[in-house]
Amino acid sequence: MCQDRAAPLFDGLRAAPPSEHTRWLTEPDEPALRELLHARYAGSYAYRFLHEPGGASRLWSAGALLSLGEFDAQGTLLWHTGLWCTPGRDSLDSGLSLALPSRRTAMDRAEHARLWNHLLERLAARVGFLHQQTSTLHLMAQRYASRFMRAVPVGLLVDYTEGETLVGVEGSGLPMQALAMTTVLAPPPPRRRFLPAGPWGEWLASLLAASGLPGTVELVPLERRPRVGGLGVRPLDWNASLRLERRELVASAGEGQGALALPSSRARVDLVHLSMGEPQRVAEATPVLLAAGYLPTGLRPRLDAPDDIVFQYLPAPERAREAVGRARLDGEAARALWSGWGERCARTS
Repeated sequence: MCQDRAAPLFDGLRAAPPSEHTRWLTEPDEPALRELLHARYAGSYAYRFLHEPGGASRLWSAGALLSLGEFDAQGTLLWHTGLWCTPGRDSLDSGLSLALPSRRTAMDRAEHARLWNHLLERLAARVGFLHQQTSTLHLMAQRYASRFMRAVPVGLLVDYTEGETLVGVEGSGLPMQALAMTTVLAPPPPRRRFLPAGPWGEWLASLLAASGLPGTVELVPLERRPRVGGLGVRPLDWNASLRLERRELVASAGEGQGALALPSSRARVDLVHLSMGEPQRVAEATPVLLAAGYLPTGLRPRLDAPDDIVFQYLPAPERAREAVGRARLDGEAARALWSGWGERCARTS
């Protein structure tokens, strides 16, 4: 879906620069991107292949990444952002957004607004959502996402990256907590969403209310004796650079699905998606996931299917709560999301 939708979309976007001082990157620009990565991350960026010649070019040619940047008169890349496409999704991901330290760009706020108005209008013709995992090391990244990209907080990821050092940013070098944000490009029709009754369901309901997604929410009581045997997992995504795995909880084992193997044997960030579309599935699967060490950390809206609850494997809730407590947050919505999660995590502990 994403690949089919994004291929002509990417071609159409490449046809013209989206603003006065930006242009789309091509293969000759790869050395400039590597220089920017080194200046910002000092060689510590988790996507190691982007530090190597040909790393970004392979993504560009495959249609997996579309890169946008601002250059100065000497050809130095001052600012960069990327759109990532994963086949089979009704969304794109925003990432690889960084700026050269200690350099001012020629773009003002009005140009940034025009840039994203242009991009979001065209993206909405092909995909439903633009997702991003926004850094909580500094406030400007979050402020930019909400102000110019119209992104809203929908969750968090604990220890999203580790070992990265952002030059000039206080607190970098520690595992980074991420604020999950989503730009709703094409709202789905109003739908009924089922959430687990109790503190976690109330927190998730507050995220849905803040997201502006149309529909209603119903809290369903959890099964006291859930049936584990009828559940399986199906792979959604594997990010080898971050060792981040997303899997989907399904009704039973079958083609492309596996038995309920929890937790993941290879992931550092282990995420399991649970559909909000079936009340019995929510009632049965939620206690199974909680018992296995997974906690709700947010939601993932979908265009062509019911939305998902996102669970992360966090067997030590108190340690996770301490880790996310180091985050810096911008805006009332993000702070409410964070504090609400921390309160419920404390109860779990």
